[in-house]
Amino acid sequence: MLHEGDRMRPLILKFFPVLIATSLILIACSAPVVSAAPIASTTPTAIMAGSKPPTAPESDEVWDRILKNKKIIVGSSWDYPPFGSVNPDFHVVGFDIALIEEIGRRLQIPIDIQNYAFEGLTDALQLNQIDLAVAAISVNPERAQLMSFSPVYYIDEAAVLARNDSQVPVITNFENLAGFRVGVARGTTYEKMVQHYLVDTGKMPADKMFRYAQSDEAVRDLIVRRVDVVLLGQATANYYGSRQDLKVAAVGFQKQELAVAMRLGTPRLNAEIARVINDMLKDGTIQRLDQEYLKGKTAGMLSTLIPGYVSPSTPLPPIPTTTPAKCINGMKYVADVTIPDNNMQNPTFINPGAGFAKVWRLQNTGTCTWTTNYHLAYAYGNVSAAQMNGQSVPIPFNVAPGQNVDVSVNLVAPNEQSTYQGFWQMETDAGNRFGRTIWVGITTRVNQPAPVATNVPSGNSCVVSIESPAGSININNAFDTIWIVKNASGQDWVSDSVDYRFVSGTAMHEKAAYDLPQTVKNGESVKIIVDMFAPDKPGNYSTNWAIVAGGKTFCSLGITVSVIQ
Repeated sequence: MLHEGDRMRPLILKFFPVLIATSLILIACSAPVVSAAPIASTTPTAIMAGSKPPTAPESDEVWDRILKNKKIIVGSSWDYPPFGSVNPDFHVVGFDIALIEEIGRRLQIPIDIQNYAFEGLTDALQLNQIDLAVAAISVNPERAQLMSFSPVYYIDEAAVLARNDSQVPVITNFENLAGFRVGVARGTTYEKMVQHYLVDTGKMPADKMFRYAQSDEAVRDLIVRRVDVVLLGQATANYYGSRQDLKVAAVGFQKQELAVAMRLGTPRLNAEIARVINDMLKDGTIQRLDQEYLKGKTAGMLSTLIPGYVSPSTPLPPIPTTTPAKCINGMKYVADVTIPDNNMQNPTFINPGAGFAKVWRLQNTGTCTWTTNYHLAYAYGNVSAAQMNGQSVPIPFNVAPGQNVDVSVNLVAPNEQSTYQGFWQMETDAGNRFGRTIWVGITTRVNQPAPVATNVPSGNSCVVSIESPAGSININNAFDTIWIVKNASGQDWVSDSVDYRFVSGTAMHEKAAYDLPQTVKNGESVKIIVDMFAPDKPGNYSTNWAIVAGGKTFCSLGITVSVIQ
């Protein structure tokens, strides 16, 4: 494919000294570097040329931390193909993933890529939980107040995705969207565009704007006709369109200049990333990634864009900035308390159709207290059945900054024999997602090898499934909670020295501690029974127990029950 930069090379060479000087000034002012050649079409275009950055400042706090830790922690979002997604082998892939891995290779620093809710990436940078963020993040004035940016590595454009059989007419003006039900992903530029230009101006009723935690949720609703169109980036619109019975109905309105984000006040880190990205722009690496992950796999696979479509002659004005939040939400994954999966390399086997509880240990790394109005909510999965009947659960008690909490979700293994990975995210009382994206991974395939004890985290040396209760409990009713626990600790649990006892959460038990009913040899299973009594008010209640010996915890047990009237 012939790039715009190839056609304009003579002109670029002629003005190369001027471009170098201009680029130096832009980088020194921490402004995003844009293409030396104008974009001549509505096709998203990778930046064609970088420029030499100035001499790097001596150091900054984040760069020092990176050198000390000997790794760069990168926040990304694994739910926005073709920039970042999980492939059938449970590996994260995409343009942004390949880009950041190449940056790490050139800096000779290992990269640790962690999955985050897109809405929470800015806060994760503010909290020093991550060093960089790369997730198709577009540069805009509002974000520039909170983050600094690398040179722009890709220019995307806003696109309108519709069904092939829809009656969506030719869209030549952004206001044409006002007559449709429009789906957008929360926290994105596209959400702000619809809100500011259509809803706030009264051109579109607020109930015609549908906000989703992830773009793929919006696309699913488009397919089943719950929305008429979805507004998102053109590269992603092409991706979905090439795999579904969908079309790109319009493209334009606003160019989206994508860049790597980092904290403000990190001049050395910014200079190092700018140096590498400029080298990658000049030597053709980014153009190669563009062909491999974006144009190379999406262009030509979709029906031709609407003939005669012309981008609006007057660009949309900037969106006004918003008032910063008084506190910042943050969440860190600490451990799998139950159902370990060893990064999907050895997921726990669960019998098809069996109920079980997944318990995660999480830490509040923000400055906001999590109240019981905060929830852990299902986000997405490798297949639709990956939700495994799981429902949003409230945080069991108020969690102050710095504190840990065990959160339990009741799930049911799908009947089809397969491997499932379901992703979950924290959600505020206002419905905003934040923090690390966590997951539960299981397999229902028969003849799976037993989990290897050495792969089980310390303090979680067991495999747990839930036998009872299987459904809702009426208020004030007695019930039994029954866990089936397999000893994977590498040692025997001797009955006269090992107990199971209440740890945290809602106290629904009649007794707070029990003796282990029998000695459980390594590799054997035991049935753990606790007599419980439902609270007097409807709701979801979580309780956490543990198998212990003295000060050592062998196994954590958790369950969330739904109490009804």
